[in-house]
Amino acid sequence: MRIYNKYLAKCNLFIDKKSKNLLPLNSIKMRKVYVLSLLLLTAASGAFAQRSIDWSVEEIITPTQLNSNASTGTSLSTEFVLKNNGTDAVKVGDTILYQVSVSNLNNQIVVAYPAPTSFAFILATKEINSGDTIHIARPLNTTAYVTTSVDVRFNVISYVRNGGSADPITAEVAPGNANNIKQVNMTWWNPQGWNVSIEESVSNGSFTISPNPATTEISVSWNVSNVNSINKITVYDMTGRVVASSEAESGTFEKSLNVESLKAGMYIVEVSNGTIKSTQKLQVAR
Repeated sequence: MRIYNKYLAKCNLFIDKKSKNLLPLNSIKMRKVYVLSLLLLTAASGAFAQRSIDWSVEEIITPTQLNSNASTGTSLSTEFVLKNNGTDAVKVGDTILYQVSVSNLNNQIVVAYPAPTSFAFILATKEINSGDTIHIARPLNTTAYVTTSVDVRFNVISYVRNGGSADPITAEVAPGNANNIKQVNMTWWNPQGWNVSIEESVSNGSFTISPNPATTEISVSWNVSNVNSINKITVYDMTGRVVASSEAESGTFEKSLNVESLKAGMYIVEVSNGTIKSTQKLQVAR
């Protein structure tokens, strides 16, 4: 029998004990390779499983109001609490994104850190398990300030993205991402600390145009100024072409602009001051 088995081995054959059939030896190797590949695939699937993180801005502790200073601008220093409401953990090396902004009551952003279209970030230095919170405190300042006290919204937005860990995080999408933002209404006080005016409470706009419709000249006045930047007024036609512009020194809040040469129709007026930018429609009549 041993001689017979040696003969079969030389012929690269063996007898399968279950089926009693004569099979090639390389089928044993193929079975081992298949089993090993299956084990590796199963392990890889487990290692790269999607994590579901329900991340929220739980609380804005400070500020409770904003105070203008005509020389230095306005402090936006803030402390807020973020929470993991999901079942999976935020792991060491994951990226915590956040943005701090001030908007009017119509949710138009006036100032933002680091910018209206970007986020600051920190890396998680320890695991944040389900139910855990993290406090973030940032000493922020903007050179913007207001000449008339106004009611505004202080906003904090935050998300978590996969960082150093192998298993990715499922992105939060609407409506499940509603708790990624927290808004608190407060007063942005002028340097004198005067109360919010009735007119400002109603309109809450970034600037006003008078008269509108206009024929020869408009007066543009704005509430928010910047101690380091000039105020630029630009008028666009409906194709986006610049048809008039003017500049005002920093710290000023009103500027006249001649529109006598413009044809009758609708235009867009933009007031920009550093990172602050706002637009309104202007009707020119003839």
